[in-house]
Amino acid sequence: MKHQWNVISKFIPCVILSEKDKITLLSKLKDLLEHGFTLSDSFNFLLQHTNIRSLNIKALIKGELQHGADCSQVLKLLRYPQTIVMLIYFAEMFGDLTVTLPHAQEYLMKNYKTKKRLLKTLQYPLLLLSIFTIMLIVLNHTIIPEFQNLYHSMGVEISLTQRYLSFIILNLPSFLFYLLIVALIFIILFYLVYVKLPINHKLKIMLSIPIVSKFYKLYKTFRLSSEFSLFYKNGISLHKIVDIYSQQKDDNYLTYLADALSTGTQRGLNLSEILTKLSCFEDELVIFIEEGEKKGHLEVELKLYSEIIIDKIQQSMQFIIKFIQPCIFLIIAIMIVSLYLVIMLPMFDLMQTIK
Repeated sequence: MKHQWNVISKFIPCVILSEKDKITLLSKLKDLLEHGFTLSDSFNFLLQHTNIRSLNIKALIKGELQHGADCSQVLKLLRYPQTIVMLIYFAEMFGDLTVTLPHAQEYLMKNYKTKKRLLKTLQYPLLLLSIFTIMLIVLNHTIIPEFQNLYHSMGVEISLTQRYLSFIILNLPSFLFYLLIVALIFIILFYLVYVKLPINHKLKIMLSIPIVSKFYKLYKTFRLSSEFSLFYKNGISLHKIVDIYSQQKDDNYLTYLADALSTGTQRGLNLSEILTKLSCFEDELVIFIEEGEKKGHLEVELKLYSEIIIDKIQQSMQFIIKFIQPCIFLIIAIMIVSLYLVIMLPMFDLMQTIK
């Protein structure tokens, strides 16, 4: 059955539901389940009122629901994030689906709002940068060569600074174009190599990239704290958690985590010590676990901490957004001033020569 789902998911288009529709679907699914609808009836009702961008996928989901598909399997077909799919999978395992759905919805909602804010922040300066680049290309092929010919015919001496600025202005559009091409090629090659790497090498790469490592740790911490909260709430021991994770062959990260937990417990280490050695989680997670173990309310501590992590992800994104926009505006301002100097400085020299 799992193999069938893997084969199917490879041929599903990347965008089946918009992010907003994904959030709405989880909210309505929770309401239907709380009002006594079965999972199959709930999804059949939602499929009629949800904008799924593939009729084949809609038919496929209906067919799989008739064969008893779980909520996590349907969400996987709808291309929900792996974090949400696994969280719902474990919630179904322990009968906590209606309790976990709002938590998953909140996670998606805050991510959606942050992405919208990032797009709104970037679209105006990027539009200005694009317009300026197009204008620069036009000027480089029309006005600037005419001015240069005029200055040359009048014998105006161009300073070294002006030559450097002229060189930058003339070659900037080509530089940006080639930079974009090189960046795209690098991203594609990096992705092709990255997906084939073992999970331990993937972790090392992600944790070595300054800004990416911060968000990577936050997402992994959210995932672990949410999942472990479900486990401990239902009385699942650490040894049983290792068994559950080791069975998730579709997720290399979970099997890697299962091996690390198994090795650590065999050495007599507790959970906080094992997670410290992995170094792919926030340091505060260990503190919360230690406090929870002492007080005997670890599931409550982890649930609370997972909610804190969502807020930290949003705050970190807002900080980056506030930093990016001024930087883009500063680059545009420097380019405009440089263009002005390239055109006007020789003009001032020409006026001095005429006098």
